[in-house]
This record gives sequence, structure tokens and C-alpha cells, in this order.
Amino acid sequence: MKSITLKISEKELLEVTKAYKTLQRFLDKIVSPNELYTDEFLEGLHEVQAEVKDKNFVEVKNFADFTQ
Repeated sequence: MKSITLKISEKELLEVTKAYKTLQRFLDKIVSPNELYTDEFLEGLHEVQAEVKDKNFVEVKNFADFTQ
């Protein structure tokens, strides 16, 4: 694959990000997560959501904390 250098302004980056979020919201409305992800991934996702809801996690403040 050929590499290219792309220069865009901050405004253009914000517009691209906004467009990405718009597409993401649209796809969230029309495509079920069950069609996009494996059962194993969805199970893990639900476990993580439950842990976050119950505040059952340790806050990571740097990369060293993350890798321990």
C-alpha cells in the first residue's frame, strides 16, 4: 500500500470528525450490534458495561498502571 502525506486544517479535521460521528449515529440506528460483533465480543462488552455501572474498576493514570 502506498503512503501519502495529508495536510488538513483544524476546521477540516473537525468537519471530518463530525461527519464520522453522524455516520456512526446513523449506523447505530439501523444496524444491530448483533450483526456487527461476535457473541464473545458482545458478552465481554456487557461485562464491562456492568463493571462500569457498578464502579468495579481501577482508574489508570499512566501507561505503567495499564500494563500491570
